[in-house]
Amino acid sequence: MTWLEKLLVQHNELEAPMSFWFWCGLASISAVVKDNVWSNRQIHNIYPNIYVMLHAESGLKKGAPISLANKLVTEVGGTKVISGRSSIQGILKELGTAQTLPGGKVSVTSSAFICSSELTSSIVDDKAATDILTDLFDRQYRIGEWRSLLKMESFNIKKPTITMFTATNGAHATEFFAKKDINGGYIGRTFVILENKKNRINSLSAPLVNPPNLTDLIEYLRELSKLSGPFIPLGSTVEDDYFKFPYVQKDTGLINYYSEAGILYEEWYNEFYETIDAQKVKDDTGTLNRFGDSVLKVAMLLSLSRAPKLEIDSLSMQAAITYCEKLIGNVMEITHGTKGLSESKSLKAIIIKELLERETHQISHDMLLKKMLMHYKNAQELNDIMISFQDAKMIDIESIGNKIIYKMRPDQVLEYQKLFSGKNK
Repeated sequence: MTWLEKLLVQHNELEAPMSFWFWCGLASISAVVKDNVWSNRQIHNIYPNIYVMLHAESGLKKGAPISLANKLVTEVGGTKVISGRSSIQGILKELGTAQTLPGGKVSVTSSAFICSSELTSSIVDDKAATDILTDLFDRQYRIGEWRSLLKMESFNIKKPTITMFTATNGAHATEFFAKKDINGGYIGRTFVILENKKNRINSLSAPLVNPPNLTDLIEYLRELSKLSGPFIPLGSTVEDDYFKFPYVQKDTGLINYYSEAGILYEEWYNEFYETIDAQKVKDDTGTLNRFGDSVLKVAMLLSLSRAPKLEIDSLSMQAAITYCEKLIGNVMEITHGTKGLSESKSLKAIIIKELLERETHQISHDMLLKKMLMHYKNAQELNDIMISFQDAKMIDIESIGNKIIYKMRPDQVLEYQKLFSGKNK
């Protein structure tokens, strides 16, 4: 059982949604490893710092996972934990203050964990706050000092590395986030964890069967905090026993060789961005343009939850792709639907066009989910549409092995072909 799985098992009797505990774990790992570890991206390094925002209505138990992350990171030590209400100036001042690490060593670098159960009340209203947090996120570009000049003070901060784990609800988010935050990159850099249902009902009147053991969780994080250096690369120009999976680059024809995790990432990355380009998806938030880095950050953290080794394994890479793809719909929903991401096209019309343009006029359920990834809020929305198409006798739904196949009926193919060619008058 991985460290993250232990954390989830220890908290599955509680009411907070399990996804909240999952991201609590990832944020905690991110905060303790800081910029001590990284993945080489040829022209810069990618560090596993992440911004996570739990988004749910009041009473859905967002506070407990936030509190746990605070405790874990505080107990491990070595990372400045910023909680409670503060101004962006206060946060920057804290980042610039030297810190005494365990053993008496003084650190002048600026690694911090911003941890708050309500984002909008933790940062005093300041139009510059989210702009500065957006800028600080990109540790790969902060090689030396980061300098900020505000009205009252100037700040010189060395190698700022920020992990943030916060929460909000719909009403507060609407009031707090301006258009610049949605279109300017803050939301695009943030994992939005959207939930509307408790994990279970538990009044907590009786003792838990499996109460959390924070000692075990903390000890493993302490071990991770001692790691330092780069992750093993995902690819190489030379084939060997580790880099044994070839991939031909379409643009150049060159062959590179990848690890098991690396070939998963390379194939997914190319297919993902080819799909976006083919569908001419417009994304005002910037989520999709930096999505490859987002997946890589999560893969690094998931691998660290499995073992204190600087190697991304294939299971972690596949899980990172799956988890991150599910979050795209969350960004769409909190930024008021699919209008920007789908160029205002009806999802039904997009699906019909997809079926018409396929040679066999059919598509598997899994492929449709992937192709429509940037257009639906959640998988249930897509399922409901396909059932409505079946009820209207537009498609047939068949099962072939363990796959569900959607197939447009021949008479509907002819009708829509006439319609789109302008002949159905």
